[in-house]
Amino acid sequence: MKNNRILLVLVVALTVVVSYFWFTRSSKTFRGELSDFAVPDTAAIDKLFLADKNGHSALLERKGPGKWTVGQFTARQDAVNGLLFTLKKMKMRAPVAKSMEQNVLRDLAGNNQRKIEIYSRGRLLKTIFVGLETPDKMGTFMLIEGSSVPFDVHIPGHRGFLQTRFITDARLWRDPALFKYDYRDIATVSVKYNETPANSFEIRTEGRNPKLFVQGNPVAADSLALFEYLNEYRNVVYEFIVTESFPEAKKDSILSSKPWIEVKVTDRKGQSTFVQGFHRSAADANAVDAEGNRLPYDPDRMYALLNGKDFLLVQFYQFDRLLKQPSFFIKG
Repeated sequence: MKNNRILLVLVVALTVVVSYFWFTRSSKTFRGELSDFAVPDTAAIDKLFLADKNGHSALLERKGPGKWTVGQFTARQDAVNGLLFTLKKMKMRAPVAKSMEQNVLRDLAGNNQRKIEIYSRGRLLKTIFVGLETPDKMGTFMLIEGSSVPFDVHIPGHRGFLQTRFITDARLWRDPALFKYDYRDIATVSVKYNETPANSFEIRTEGRNPKLFVQGNPVAADSLALFEYLNEYRNVVYEFIVTESFPEAKKDSILSSKPWIEVKVTDRKGQSTFVQGFHRSAADANAVDAEGNRLPYDPDRMYALLNGKDFLLVQFYQFDRLLKQPSFFIKG
């Protein structure tokens, strides 16, 4: 009996000693502000700044309920919602093992680092450094600014790591809209086929009714078909912005060629969106169409230049609905 008591005392004493060293190995380890990664009230967040060590940065700002911007552009609400959800739900899973701490800190300070600054009402709430995934790929190494101790952070119940949600390239935050118009706001639409000029046309809205022009001359057209066509401009999106990894010489060669299609939309305030489309070489040199004719160009995608600035990849699945010819509108 006496031996059991001695054993029990030793176990308790050992537990106290281990706990003491665990919780005091760094005076900063479990301070709430250095291990509490979540922001419970994401509705109060009005600005987010993200950056990495590769020269990318993005400033997201709340402009109203469900409306965020990135620079001068509307931000992708789905991506914003995903990031806000992450900030609300992510929690410390465990402190980094002492044996791994220096390596993790080195990675968090290196090229893999992503940083997010979280603001509310103009005040910086916290800055978090986001690193790579944990060895089991179920968490992500993170560090709150002001702390020397990194943590394994996860979303309870979520399988996977979190770094990819912290997008630092502003271009990837943008709403991928080529055209986003209410047909009632459109003043003119010009569609120019440089390889087949006879198929080019223009639609002008005079008063409430749109009118068709071919080679500058008015042509009798079906008003319903014109309205339906203008309504196609309500949401036409691109697939993605071609990034700096794309060979510059190839990009210059594409943009120095003549675009095969040019579409320009001007609204009633006089503001325009201009898209130039360029052929994209077929990925398979032996690709053929349904009749067995060789396809010199990609049948699914094209390159595009938006407003003379952004170099994009566009799916014909999206763009084909704009590629009509005058005969589509002319009364039979």
